[in-house]
Amino acid sequence: MRRTTAAASVVTMLVPLLLAGAGASTASAAANGSLTVRTLDRSGKPVYAQVAVYNTTTNDFRYIEGNKKTSLPKGSYELATSFTGGNSEDGVVGGHSVKVSGATTTTFDARKGRPVKVSISPAPGSGYDHSVSAAVCTTDNSPATMSMSAAPGDLYVIPNSSKAYELAYGTTYEPRSTTGGDFWLASATHSRGVPSGVSATLRKSGLTTLKVYARSGPDSGQAQFSFNGEPTGGHDCSSSMDILDIQRDLPNSFSVHVPAGQWTVGQQGNDFIYGGFHKYAAGKTTALTLGHAVWGPGGQLPYTWYHQLYFGNDNPFADPTLTAGGVLASGTVKLTHAGRTLYSHKYSPSQELGAQPRIPGSGWYTITETGHRDHLPAGSLSTSSSLSLHFYADAGKNQQIRAYITRFSPEALNSRNQAASGSTTTIDLGMQRNGTDDSTIARLSDSVKSVRAWYTTDNGSTWHAVTTKLSHGKWTTTVHNPASGRVGLRSTVTDTHGDSSTTTVYNAYAVI
Repeated sequence: MRRTTAAASVVTMLVPLLLAGAGASTASAAANGSLTVRTLDRSGKPVYAQVAVYNTTTNDFRYIEGNKKTSLPKGSYELATSFTGGNSEDGVVGGHSVKVSGATTTTFDARKGRPVKVSISPAPGSGYDHSVSAAVCTTDNSPATMSMSAAPGDLYVIPNSSKAYELAYGTTYEPRSTTGGDFWLASATHSRGVPSGVSATLRKSGLTTLKVYARSGPDSGQAQFSFNGEPTGGHDCSSSMDILDIQRDLPNSFSVHVPAGQWTVGQQGNDFIYGGFHKYAAGKTTALTLGHAVWGPGGQLPYTWYHQLYFGNDNPFADPTLTAGGVLASGTVKLTHAGRTLYSHKYSPSQELGAQPRIPGSGWYTITETGHRDHLPAGSLSTSSSLSLHFYADAGKNQQIRAYITRFSPEALNSRNQAASGSTTTIDLGMQRNGTDDSTIARLSDSVKSVRAWYTTDNGSTWHAVTTKLSHGKWTTTVHNPASGRVGLRSTVTDTHGDSSTTTVYNAYAVI
């Protein structure tokens, strides 16, 4: 299985390639230019600023410092900047194009800035810190984008009539209380130029509500929740506004109200989990339960591809809602066939396993993966897991294997994923069989023949068999909880073709 990792955003510097000989002299001649970008605050004094500089011909992108001469090749450039005035309060954003030829100077003068005023109606009420934001972007989606946030009355935008630029603007209301209250974010985009100021009232009716129930157990302590919107309608600039980060102690519950559209959510505490983009409609409320027991194996099943076995995209500690992450995991993975080990590897946290060993032919294979999460606080849940897949693979066909991965979902636990002493807990046994999203890889029909389940209260020294039952298409089992401690879970699913999978999670939930 391939470990899933969080991808960090990076800016790539595209530097023109200088060749030896005649090519080098040509490049040197082309580079005979310089640019000085004067950045002036609202009193007309020079102030420090970073300026995004993009060459529209060579695609060279870099950041330069305002009020300093920088050597640049001759050419046409798109510029964007944001900076704070000398009073450390006023925020300024602006963007315009310039042609560099010889020693060139251009200016961003905050005295030409016009106010950005954005609010939500009806207003969220008292007890909130209110801020406004703006971003200047290019309509060709170049990296020359800069943004700024400030208190109401302290944000200014420098107008530009060029249709090569656009302005995104927004506002947030964050509760002053660190233990409760809703969060509000609204945004909009002005295309075809940067206007001479903004005075906008954005309606609550255009927002969607995400109600977050963040449990503790698999993770604990303080966590940061991130909400990131995906641009819609071609306005990529709006992505600079549609960002909301919240810090709360686990367990916690709160609501965020954000523009309708595509959003991705993440939670980072001792561990990090995140999910893909999902569409949320205006005026609707969606509940998101994060950190629910059990974090366990999940993801795509392996598949064959031209006599190779691709392990797929698996995560040994997938949250039921935010299924990517669990980046603290380390462990082992092994592939065997006919009593022989074909592949064996130890992986460390945040490491990808792009394994695709060649398989000798069609037949029965077994993949065994173990995982454990290190450096967690004492008492953490979902600390170790394992998955064993025994399946028939046709080496000559490009198709996914038959198997099911059990996703354990204990019912009626509290916000710390705890059951009451001596109670019984119903466990939903979800039969997960995710595809690859690749139409060239065939998916075989399959159905469940039998499901067996066990639980442990002594970290696997003893396993107790429990009865499973199928009702209305859902498999469940019931665990008789001890007086206190931790409960681990195991399930073996066998399909009608003889393939089988065993899923195990230690310290799945707690009993108090």
